[in-house]
Amino acid sequence: MRKDSSYYIRVYHFSNLIFGGRGLNSENSYFDGCLDSISYVNRAKNAAEILRDATLVAFLSFDSSTLIDSGPLKINGIGTNYAFTSAGRVSKALTLSTSNSYVQISGLRRLGTSGWPYSISIWVNPTSATGGTIVHLSKTTSGASGWAIPMIGFTSSGRIAIHSWNGQSVSLTGPIIPVKKWTHIVATYSPTNGQRLYVNNALIGSSTAFTFSAGGAPMIITLGSSIQTGQFYGSLDEFYVYARELTQSEISDLYNNPMS
Repeated sequence: MRKDSSYYIRVYHFSNLIFGGRGLNSENSYFDGCLDSISYVNRAKNAAEILRDATLVAFLSFDSSTLIDSGPLKINGIGTNYAFTSAGRVSKALTLSTSNSYVQISGLRRLGTSGWPYSISIWVNPTSATGGTIVHLSKTTSGASGWAIPMIGFTSSGRIAIHSWNGQSVSLTGPIIPVKKWTHIVATYSPTNGQRLYVNNALIGSSTAFTFSAGGAPMIITLGSSIQTGQFYGSLDEFYVYARELTQSEISDLYNNPMS
């Protein structure tokens, strides 16, 4: 049993879990608050697993030909004009092949909090790389008004680019990405290290330190949107969002050992 001012969990005979019950020392002591994403495993998790559970915001593998979030928060996606291909980087992948093709996940509170670290990891296989938004962050589902930035996308010359915001755009531009080939892209941010761009496990560029000026509300990520820099055409796979800055070692692991 553990009890404090924040939460109360009572365990009986290691077989029954009661959340929000009365305290053993006080018949009128009830938990008052909200609980979410409760899970149980019949083993002790290691430190890396606990950190993953605490900071993994979303993980869409697309392997089951659905938009189900395989992360701990179960933020399932919605979309339009999308399909799945068996020729993914790992098993199946999302395919966006027509205008106005996109997938969205919403309710991303940490990405709406100024100064909060984040990391976005995704495998991309474009059929065209002359412009197009891969990952778009916005305050509204349309992304056409209010706070919005294209976090990962292509320049008109086919170079990969990432963007953040501190009252003005903070941008990094990387190499030209080949078409019809899988490329791993990671964008990270922390107030200490600023923004960093990794392509295929290599650090391509970094900014100076800055404070991310977020939208101040739960945010929406759109994959493949044509909202700001044009429609992305191609396939996407193994999409991760973390509420922390990933280390080089963790990025290397995502590159060398993508999960199925």
